[in-house]
Amino acid sequence: MQSFNSTPISAPRLNPDIQMVNVAPLPKLKSRQIMTIGSPEAYRTDYRSVCDVPVPEAEYHPVSGNASYQPVPYASFINGARDAMANQLDAEPLFETYALNKSGAQLFGMIGFGSGLTGQAITVALRSSYDKSIANQVAIGSAPFICANGCFSGEHMISAKHTTNVFETLGRMLTEITDTAVRPVLERIRMVNDWKDIPVHDDLFGAYMGVLFSRGLIKPNSFNAAFRYWNDCHNGELHDEHGMNDLFSAYQAVTAAGQRSPPNQAFRHFAGIDHATRAIAEAGGAVTDARIPSFDLRVREYVDVGEAK
Repeated sequence: MQSFNSTPISAPRLNPDIQMVNVAPLPKLKSRQIMTIGSPEAYRTDYRSVCDVPVPEAEYHPVSGNASYQPVPYASFINGARDAMANQLDAEPLFETYALNKSGAQLFGMIGFGSGLTGQAITVALRSSYDKSIANQVAIGSAPFICANGCFSGEHMISAKHTTNVFETLGRMLTEITDTAVRPVLERIRMVNDWKDIPVHDDLFGAYMGVLFSRGLIKPNSFNAAFRYWNDCHNGELHDEHGMNDLFSAYQAVTAAGQRSPPNQAFRHFAGIDHATRAIAEAGGAVTDARIPSFDLRVREYVDVGEAK
């Protein structure tokens, strides 16, 4: 078996003033336990395979001479995001996982860092392309997600187009987002961790699922998948830490089930579950006593900061 190489691929740097850190290995999980939302034709791969995809040539405006299309090498983008977050946390990443579409022209990836709480990571999600279909996009959150069909979600997000000065723009944005995102994301992780103190037995889990279903926050396929996940974790077939009789494990079951939601429904699924679960937590886990405000999702999927002038 080939040994893991943690040395980053050499590529133009987005943030040359901060220290480069090592590449992290793939998560040590079974394929069933690694959950992302992606294109049916996307396939999982590793950092080095992603960096091997040929970078297309830049295109220039015939009059101004400015770049009308300036691709950012995948290696530059990944290294920049990894370095910026590692610099902010003063820690190296724990894992990295990537996917490419069939042609290699679209990149999806996640880089996970320790949060200080067992089993929970602060994660950087990445999305980019070599075919002009996707801007360079980054989301930072406790459980951000990405897909090939438009969904791109996290507590904090940025986007930079493949145009003139994109290297400088993206480097600056990566520094700014990691500076502002870490504290609120860690606070959210601690809040969800506190749900371990709220008891939820099998019948109450069913009531919790009923609330989510009646509010239209989960669909029938997710409803059934959540019960399977709950039972499999309690039977020791999946994550042991998600097999407890508490609200934290209940929340993990329904969010895990949501990974199979159609991309156009996934963002509403996760945001709605968060909305309802927080209300239930504030009621001490008593579903019958929870007062859940109506949920109306109006969210821009990412913030386009535009081009550098």
